[in-house]
Amino acid sequence: MNAWDPAFLAAPPLTEAEDRLAPAHKIYALRTLPLGDIRAVGFDMDHTLARYRSPEIDDLAFKKAARLLVRERGYSPWLLEIDYNPAFAVRGLVLDGLRGNLLKLNRERQVVRAGHGSLAMTRVEMEAVYGRRRLSTAAKGFRSIDTLFEIPESHLYAQMVDGLDRGLLRAENYLQLFRDVRWAIDTAHRNGEMKAEILQHKDFFIPRDPQLALALGRLKRAGKKLFLLTNSEWTFTDGVLGHLLNGQDEDHPSWTNYFDLVVVSSRKPGFFLETPEAVPLKGHPRCFSGGHAAWLEETLEARGEQVLYVGDHIYGDVLRSKKNASWRTLMLVPELERELKLLEAKADDLRELFRLETARRRTLRRASVLQDQLKRNRLRYHVLGQRLSPDATAALDHEAAQLAASAEALRRRAEVQGLELQGLSSAVEATFNPTWGPMFRDRDELTRFADQLQQFACAYTGKVGNLHMYDPLATVYGPIPSLPHERAGGLLTSLSRP
Repeated sequence: MNAWDPAFLAAPPLTEAEDRLAPAHKIYALRTLPLGDIRAVGFDMDHTLARYRSPEIDDLAFKKAARLLVRERGYSPWLLEIDYNPAFAVRGLVLDGLRGNLLKLNRERQVVRAGHGSLAMTRVEMEAVYGRRRLSTAAKGFRSIDTLFEIPESHLYAQMVDGLDRGLLRAENYLQLFRDVRWAIDTAHRNGEMKAEILQHKDFFIPRDPQLALALGRLKRAGKKLFLLTNSEWTFTDGVLGHLLNGQDEDHPSWTNYFDLVVVSSRKPGFFLETPEAVPLKGHPRCFSGGHAAWLEETLEARGEQVLYVGDHIYGDVLRSKKNASWRTLMLVPELERELKLLEAKADDLRELFRLETARRRTLRRASVLQDQLKRNRLRYHVLGQRLSPDATAALDHEAAQLAASAEALRRRAEVQGLELQGLSSAVEATFNPTWGPMFRDRDELTRFADQLQQFACAYTGKVGNLHMYDPLATVYGPIPSLPHERAGGLLTSLSRP
């Protein structure tokens, strides 16, 4: 299997209509999603219904947080001179606040790439700190970069680590920086200044998607109950969704007309773990602040797998709604469109990577066979010893020399192939991100982010508007799961091939 292919089989053949969709408009099912069985469809707002313009929104958060650190925490004005770098980090990374490091983990939670501050760590430096052990990101000082809101946080923290190392900032340690940056980013989002600026410049920060109203309207006409479940408070929610949806459909003049239930200030993931009372919003029918999952299910008369929730947060939206409420989940991955374009642009290089890796493994297998033959040769020499005639001894020695030379030649060839593979792989990965490579993969391994996506999401797509492309009563088929011994015979592969 191509090291760059997903670690699962292809889905059964798409319908003719689905097959004509551009890759960026498709819903990618990880397990079969029977839309006809869904009674209620829920949506997060930030980075789900509302796709904020990036990197402009990130630059705003970065600057607001830096000003707070200077004004409220007494940090050097040097922070205000730093420009935000949108290419610095990707989603799925992990901050190590104790050591000032940013980490990329594979699906086994092992560190595969790392940086200290803004500087990349060598493999020797990385393994000296983390080795090959599995990291627990729940431990003190670790923070997962799970949402797009957290990308500016990672860059600001890295810059402050650089500042502390260079003597430009004063702090007790990296952990203090970590906590102060966390406070600043949270405060920037909660104190109202940033939200006020977004609402003042809605056309700039919140681009409209004409497919959004069509997708919601199609679901409503199919008899689905729609609900909004967001951590944002009412004023901001009303401003954002009014901008996106008001007047887009004559059947739904106000954005609230699309939804059977609106829940703001939901406090996810606590919404799925606790049972606070839902407070009605005066003057706004069907709109509430707070509440909990069981109350929502009772209100909408839909439970467990009858509910599909659409969100962008792997933990707050997808994992908790899946594990604690048994809802079906559709994860929004706004980065997917760019990822798909790069995969298409680099298709020839990816095929060459597969050819090189196949050739390298074949060379290593041949070298291993020769090494085994050499071991058997030396074993015969050791066992027979004095009983061998001079000619037999010479023959064994000659054979051993030939085997050793051939094995060494193959090892050298594999090294050359490995260097060629590494060079091309590094060049390809740098097109996704110069430091971290693709979000879903590192060389031939899935990342922790991709593993969580596979584990907890029923499906994923790039934007909510893509739901407009699908019949609300259809079934979106997932991959046929298999084990290597089942694929060896080719039967399951042939069954799943479009």
